[in-house]
Amino acid sequence: MPRKLGVGIALALLVSVGSPAGALPNGTGVRTYQSGLNFPIDMAWVKGTRKIFFTEKTGAIRVMMGRNLLATPCTTLDVNSDGERGALGIALHPKFKRNHKLYVYYTNASPLENRVSSFVVKDNRCTERSAIVTGLDASSQGYHNGGQLEFVGNKLFVSVGEAHSPAEAQDTTNRLGKILRVNADGSVPLDNPFNNAVWSYGHRNPFGLAHKPGTSKLYSSENGPSCDDELNYIRKGRNYGWGDGYQCGTRGVGTNPKGPIVRWSNIIVPTDPTWYRGKLNALNGLLMGDYGNGDIHRFRMNKEKTRVSRDMIVYNGTDGIVDVSKGPGGWLYFLTSSAIMRIVRI
Repeated sequence: MPRKLGVGIALALLVSVGSPAGALPNGTGVRTYQSGLNFPIDMAWVKGTRKIFFTEKTGAIRVMMGRNLLATPCTTLDVNSDGERGALGIALHPKFKRNHKLYVYYTNASPLENRVSSFVVKDNRCTERSAIVTGLDASSQGYHNGGQLEFVGNKLFVSVGEAHSPAEAQDTTNRLGKILRVNADGSVPLDNPFNNAVWSYGHRNPFGLAHKPGTSKLYSSENGPSCDDELNYIRKGRNYGWGDGYQCGTRGVGTNPKGPIVRWSNIIVPTDPTWYRGKLNALNGLLMGDYGNGDIHRFRMNKEKTRVSRDMIVYNGTDGIVDVSKGPGGWLYFLTSSAIMRIVRI
């Protein structure tokens, strides 16, 4: 099996391979923000505060107030965490400070399925669970679950893997191998392209979602097989080429497949990106971590932000990176399998 994120999650033994050391901006450095964590996967910052929510793979939704990790989780979900399963994605409603709604993508233990649920956070506890998306197949070998959430305006985008069934990625009547778009209550927007929740298709295992603030421009990182990890610019109704008969180095299969804006022929295991605007001006733009090499990538893009002209390594560490995000103080934060780290001025 290719050296993918799921293998690292399952075994937590993936060793970084020789990638050239990245050059952080002058006067900055990496510092540990919180250590001793149980495989954090995704984080969400309450803007303008020091509060962070993050998922741990085994089901806990943890809360940090500044550098204080609260002993009691917001909630602990009953998940199946085999392989790539578990508590995989988290997002806050755009009006979180008003409605206190938090969304989680996770693998429910029984019945075994991937779900998205929302919660209302009261006194740092997750209450009033509501079903947003249910019934996503999680049964095939425990891999290719996708699992990321991203609000763009008032619409929620959900990345869903093809559950080791490549043909499903080309079938727009089901939700596997897709990026979904739903309203905040889980209903299907009337302007979706296929009269269902599907927004784009032909995906293998899209493990990251990010959008450029103030726009509808959406990007997805995707784990390939033994080749062709990808960064994709996501558009309504497009086919991104994964399916039966896929050949490395091509646009893919099906009707009018769209090639990636970055392709890594030698796999790097790309993880959840972010569009950063913060105190570290030299890092502004679209950033992404990888689990294979422990790198943070910064992408130089065209004016329209639809193509990448250069993939720059701005940091190389010793641990695989699962998520990158802006956080308290405007610094850049990233997750490893046991810690929250951040890049700050020193």
